[in-house]
Amino acid sequence: MIRDAKGRKHSFDSEEEAFGELSEYGEGATVWTREVYRAFFVTKSVDGWKQVQDQRS
Repeated sequence: MIRDAKGRKHSFDSEEEAFGELSEYGEGATVWTREVYRAFFVTKSVDGWKQVQDQRS
């Protein structure tokens, strides 16, 4: 997910995709991720959303 400077959230399929689009959301936009598990058609978050830094080289 990308959270822009105004607090709006934009979903992406992967962390890599979000970092690829990050510059389109302006200064102050950040990338967030979470670990989830799926049980009986319900998706649950393990620890909630956490901000991540770009680890690409």
